Amino acid sequence: MSKPVQLIRPDKLGFDEGCVSPPGGGWHMLAEGDSWFSFGSLGGNSLLNKLRFERSTLVTATSKPGDTLSHVVDWWRDPNFSALIDGGSEGQRAWRFDAILLSGGGNDLIDAVNDQLVDQQLLRLFGPGSPLPATAADCVHEDAWQRFENYLRVNFASVSQLVAQSAENSDTPVFVHTYDYPTPNDAGALPGGKSWLLPAMVAHNIPPSLWQPLSDHLIERLARVVRSLPGALPNVHVVDTLNTLVRAAPGSTGQSNDWLNEIHPTAGGYAKLALKWKAVVEAQL
Repeated sequence: MSKPVQLIRPDKLGFDEGCVSPPGGGWHMLAEGDSWFSFGSLGGNSLLNKLRFERSTLVTATSKPGDTLSHVVDWWRDPNFSALIDGGSEGQRAWRFDAILLSGGGNDLIDAVNDQLVDQQLLRLFGPGSPLPATAADCVHEDAWQRFENYLRVNFASVSQLVAQSAENSDTPVFVHTYDYPTPNDAGALPGGKSWLLPAMVAHNIPPSLWQPLSDHLIERLARVVRSLPGALPNVHVVDTLNTLVRAAPGSTGQSNDWLNEIHPTAGGYAKLALKWKAVVEAQL
């Protein structure tokens, strides 16, 4: 029978009084990434909360809402993730992990379609009198996408290199994931709060008929990058979660189907995604 994982923060990991140590005969995993993995995400609603494995499993989570890949590899900003892998500046903090779970790329994509930096990042601005786009691909600055894709690859490679060069974790598998298809909606994280994708579509004058196709196009291009990582980086494995969730209804302003808001799943949605993680991780371990 599968068991829910035990989640802890790094400061609770150890053998001192009040600390938690990895289960005997079980697995110890390290999780880092964005709000899909974060304790602090939307009242504790995260994918990690829904993970279940056949073995007793302790997950030490350094993830936090809003983390981008560049923040994951910015060791000076938050050294916990790197120190737990390679020991830190004094070489004393490393643990041996059975798996490293990484949720990255989603917030980076959201940042790259920002409604404040109009026509300066991934999305093209369609001003008055300009020809309207015929396809989702027409809405993307291709040169900007190539820079973005290179950024993703460099940062994923930085994490992979950190693990590969670690004395404790050089052969520890790293699991990354695709996301799923959000619906551009006016459904922010908090009541009355701003959403993420819809304001960017409006700010760039994207025709409403292309809002969903453009969102899908971006998510699929991100997925293609993630799916290509195992062939390029050592010990990297992909949990492919595209087409797992039921899309939110167009025009929804709050929870809809498997989505709590525009870019975060419900608890039930995360439970569906967790089943995909269970299958891939257990098959590898």
